[in-house]
Amino acid sequence: GAALCIAEQACRGAHAAHELRDPTGQPLGLVHRDISPHNLMVGPSGEVKLLDFGIAKATAAAEATRTGSLKGKHGYMSPEQCAATHVDRRSDVFALGIVTWELFTGARLFKRETEYATMHAIVSGDARLASSVRPDLPAALDEVLGKALALDVGQRFQTADAFRRALVAVAEEARIVAS
Repeated sequence: GAALCIAEQACRGAHAAHELRDPTGQPLGLVHRDISPHNLMVGPSGEVKLLDFGIAKATAAAEATRTGSLKGKHGYMSPEQCAATHVDRRSDVFALGIVTWELFTGARLFKRETEYATMHAIVSGDARLASSVRPDLPAALDEVLGKALALDVGQRFQTADAFRRALVAVAEEARIVAS
């Protein structure tokens, strides 16, 4: 229940950032690029805050990060971040998928002995099913996490809110109550 609560609120925070608009109403295209456990703060009454937008990027901004530069914590990067190619909100969905997988399992998903090995695991899709670590987790959760962690951005949840809604649906079906 606690893992679901944290993941759901993290998705809400990311989605709110992704939906930000400039004063004329145009989408900013904000991408956090560093969603990780280090940047989620749980407050005393259980509210979750998404912190540290220091490397966030507004895709609509005129000044872009230099192509080929890596931004973010290696174990929580999307495949497109590892390859230093175009990122959008779906990169944050991938990172939310990693964080959620780790919240539910209590284990690290892509952590390897070196940064290179970690990034290779990410870009090759070397991800275990959450239920292989925690057999008590519902198989439907593996499916939802698999979609959040899809290598192809077109196969991924297109928004953090879509990921959140799928998590909630699986939880309701499994009678997991966010707490």
